[in-house]
Amino acid sequence: MASQLMFRGSRFLLLVLVVASSTLMMDTTTAQLQYDFYNTTCPGVEDLVRAELLALFAADVTLPAGLLRLHFHDCFGAGCDAALLLKSHNGTAQRDADPNSTVRGYEAIEAVKAKVEEACPLVVSCADIMAMAARDAVNYTQGPAYAVETGRRDGNVSRKEDALRFLPPADGNVTVLTQYFAAQNLSYKDMVVLSAAHSIGVAHCPSFSNRLYNYTGAGDQDPSLDADYAKNLTAKCKPGNVATVQPLDPTTPSTFDLGYYNNVYNHRALLASDAALLNDSLSGAYVQLMTNASSVDVFFADFAVSMINMGRIGVRTGTDGEIRATCAIYVD
Repeated sequence: MASQLMFRGSRFLLLVLVVASSTLMMDTTTAQLQYDFYNTTCPGVEDLVRAELLALFAADVTLPAGLLRLHFHDCFGAGCDAALLLKSHNGTAQRDADPNSTVRGYEAIEAVKAKVEEACPLVVSCADIMAMAARDAVNYTQGPAYAVETGRRDGNVSRKEDALRFLPPADGNVTVLTQYFAAQNLSYKDMVVLSAAHSIGVAHCPSFSNRLYNYTGAGDQDPSLDADYAKNLTAKCKPGNVATVQPLDPTTPSTFDLGYYNNVYNHRALLASDAALLNDSLSGAYVQLMTNASSVDVFFADFAVSMINMGRIGVRTGTDGEIRATCAIYVD
């Protein structure tokens, strides 16, 4: 049984993840991921990663949301292979794409990787460290504790067009979002559940300004927005403001909880893609279910399973890919 984790002072849920094979779309590559992959080759590495992250989180309370997003953008870009961390002199790597322009957490992964290299040189992939970091970020912000599969290897190709093609848009409706998730072998439920990663973190004004000033192209406002919430947003995000950020969850912005779904239900979702969940009968039903505080354990269990599913996207294992000593190298 994979060891479970808990952060001191955080709310935690111990999850035993038993997922029926009939519910997974696994090929021979993803099947090679396993729990406790490094037990022999780098024993204690997950504890080492967690300890380093605790210090980083204490110094920067915004970092957990950044690392969760970093893992999501890497997996959707071209598979969970740390290709997002690669650099390009010519601006052609994934991290150079517009959807990744505000992604952060690169330095944190590099700092953790350096500590891991001191203990176990060229054994643990950057991709696995990213998966661990996302898991630890969720748990640190009082979300669920869950075990992650490891055994990923790092990719050495990073293409800007992959990020442009595969990352879901911030203004997509449920139909559009479902298509983007299905392209990654993720289910409709995975889409609804993983949207709640927006329980923590922020978004820049341009990500939602159309809802405030040009919803239909006629200089209007999204009528579904709660009036008081819209007034608050327009006061802070004037037209043309590109620097200001707003919390994705205005009620509990640093806590991974059901606040996200409560905000969606009460028309206080920041992004159009989040607000769209309420406009579909199936996703709307899940949103409504999650407005009940007693549903938190169900949500935590669902989120853990969906994160495991996402962590299998396009992984490299075995002899495919590499183990890099440094995550953010140049590829051209």
